[in-house]
Amino acid sequence: MKEIIINQPHLQSFRQKCGSWFLSVVSWLLWLYFLLPLFTLGGWLLGVKSLSDEIRWFGGYKTLLQLLTLYGEIILVIAVGWAVWSLCLSWLHAGKFSKLRNLKQRN
Repeated sequence: MKEIIINQPHLQSFRQKCGSWFLSVVSWLLWLYFLLPLFTLGGWLLGVKSLSDEIRWFGGYKTLLQLLTLYGEIILVIAVGWAVWSLCLSWLHAGKFSKLRNLKQRN
């Protein structure tokens, strides 16, 4: 069976290296984008004045609590979706591996 993923970087084409680099950069930028509210909250709790002014401008402490509740709900939905996806994949792969194991035992 032909492997799709090349585990040896020196065998990768220039296009594959660029694609890998691009996906890495996009992933890190998304990760930082999702952490930005936590950095803002941390700065606000530490008393950074400009961040405190921004919080007041957008509705104050109550709005911050509403946003944190929304963020928590979104994280919960993503975590449950990821757990269900992982369980489904493990269930599917468990069936394949048990069939292979049975075939090997027969031979």
